[in-house]
Amino acid sequence: MAARTNVAVDIDPEVASLLRERAADANVTEGEIVEQALRAFDLRCLVGQIRRRSDVDGDAADPRSRRGSQTGARPTGTGLRPPTP
Repeated sequence: MAARTNVAVDIDPEVASLLRERAADANVTEGEIVEQALRAFDLRCLVGQIRRRSDVDGDAADPRSRRGSQTGARPTGTGLRPPTP
């Protein structure tokens, strides 16, 4: 197991209650919940930084946004026929 550091934080009582509930439901420590949340937040920040530094715009970087009409290619295996002249 990796070394651990004890850290004290002041949080809203409602958030603290939610933290205790989530930890109890998941059968983990409150620290594990906080660590998971911080790692997820850090990952989202890192992805955001990478996207901002990229030369490609967001739509072009996402392969789900690519369409055959943009590249001139037709989707294959769809059973569609080219338009008749």
